[in-house]
Amino acid sequence: VGFHLFYLDSGPMSVTNEYYPDGTGEDFRVVSTSFRGTYARRLTDRLKVGGSLNYIRDIIYEAGMQTVAFDIGSNFDTGIYGVVLGMSITNFGPEVQYNGESLHIAVPDTIDVDERVSKITTTFPLPLVFRLGIENELVGPNSVFVKNPVHSLKVSLDGIKPNDYTVYGTMGFEYSWQNMAFARTGMHLGHDTAGLSAGAGVRLRLGRMMAVVDYAFVDYDILRMTHQVALGIEF
Repeated sequence: VGFHLFYLDSGPMSVTNEYYPDGTGEDFRVVSTSFRGTYARRLTDRLKVGGSLNYIRDIIYEAGMQTVAFDIGSNFDTGIYGVVLGMSITNFGPEVQYNGESLHIAVPDTIDVDERVSKITTTFPLPLVFRLGIENELVGPNSVFVKNPVHSLKVSLDGIKPNDYTVYGTMGFEYSWQNMAFARTGMHLGHDTAGLSAGAGVRLRLGRMMAVVDYAFVDYDILRMTHQVALGIEF
């Protein structure tokens, strides 16, 4: 069982419109928040399955949306040179719709008593994502190549197919010390904006629970470097 909190802040960006393409002098932010509860269990000595329930909230300027979505996934130890296969499908959920104050327009001649009309936004599906990946522990306590009870080095390769984008891939390496401190690096393959990434994480025992803190930065080209922080509790 685990609980995770994800928070993304775009930082300030300039408000533009047809009259002020270079900016009105105002700023806005895009803030995305997701709270996830996860349950997983081992079905056999090689197969693990799990699922998550997510509460998702997006705020863009003064408009926003919120919804609930589900994720499912599994890991299978092939028993072949330590190769582990992973699969997940994320963002099962209803269609969503943005609404809020920034979608309201003052119109003096309207028959509405508030002299306002609202822009109607259409509903759209969440970005359903299918992932298929492989992982191998090159060095570590469970490695078939180099046994080491303290240090671990893993490599992973994923293929990702969102329903609103083309297929792309990721490749990454993770070093860990006593399964408590982590350093990571990776890259996106075939993605039009995402490039290199790096990060670190720690797992701290709090009684019967484990607190997890992860940080990563990713080069998103026109968005420049993005900073991502994840907080989790496992028990």
